[in-house]
Amino acid sequence: MFCTGFHRRTVVGIAAALTVAISAMAYDQVHAAPTAIARLELAATALKPAKRLAFPDTLQTGPIMFPMDPLPVCALSKTSFGQPRSNGTRTHEGIDLMASLGQHVYAVDNGVLWKQAIDGPTALLSGNAWYVKLADGTYYFYAHLSAFAPGLKVGDTVTKGQVIGLVGDTGDAGPGNYHLHFEVHPKGGAAVDPYPLLTIPSTCKVSA
Repeated sequence: MFCTGFHRRTVVGIAAALTVAISAMAYDQVHAAPTAIARLELAATALKPAKRLAFPDTLQTGPIMFPMDPLPVCALSKTSFGQPRSNGTRTHEGIDLMASLGQHVYAVDNGVLWKQAIDGPTALLSGNAWYVKLADGTYYFYAHLSAFAPGLKVGDTVTKGQVIGLVGDTGDAGPGNYHLHFEVHPKGGAAVDPYPLLTIPSTCKVSA
């Protein structure tokens, strides 16, 4: 009887110990999971381009998001579109957004990187530039970039707010004249004045 009772107590004790151990392991796993997930999310987020899909304070709210990070420098003229260029042989077909070297440039809508210009003999005016085309044929032209966003190539799909390049002074911008030249071509047609179409952050300086 003693042996049988002892054996039962031993089995019960071992079962209880296993139950406690298993519960402790389950507790640790459940409570450790959020930490592991948080690390993964943080790592994934760090690899994604910054986005500026909306600005809390704006000088003007238009249908097109601002194509450039407005910080640390942002200045533009309401009347730069249509101004004569190259001794009157052509007109300015976009708007110049003055900035500092390396400020982020964004895709203003979902589209495809349709064409690319590389600073050099074949892109004397634009320097490094992207053409982003939408499904309806509308395209946006971004010129004078100092660099393209890593990993992007012609034919890639981009999303609204995605970084596609960095502000620079390539092409005919002039050394140190850092700015983004931005054009809007509705349905693939002639350029229109981007100014009234843009959402302009309040941190930008706007002149006549």
